[in-house]
Amino acid sequence: MKRLALLAIVIAASLAQATEVPIDKNAPQGPEGHPLTSVVVTQCNLIVVVYMTMPDGRLMRFDKSDKLPADKLLAIAYTATHSERVEVSCNDNGVVGYEAHGKTI
Repeated sequence: MKRLALLAIVIAASLAQATEVPIDKNAPQGPEGHPLTSVVVTQCNLIVVVYMTMPDGRLMRFDKSDKLPADKLLAIAYTATHSERVEVSCNDNGVVGYEAHGKTI
């Protein structure tokens, strides 16, 4: 059920005009500790954005403007208790792939 909700959000975002969530300039450069959840959004097998929820309740957002190398960011994201990767199409609108890691919520 949560997978369908996530896919619906990604599809709706790709079809609708939206305002990007601003990056928190005060957030640390790299997450400390073990993330509880993470969502990695990729396009053409490149990381577009990574969201992580931390034990203290922070929602952290990382994209190409952060100084964290992509391989390290991906490794951190996949240490989460539950992580997901959503692949969006390179040429069309919508999701073309989905994978979940860890326990299902």
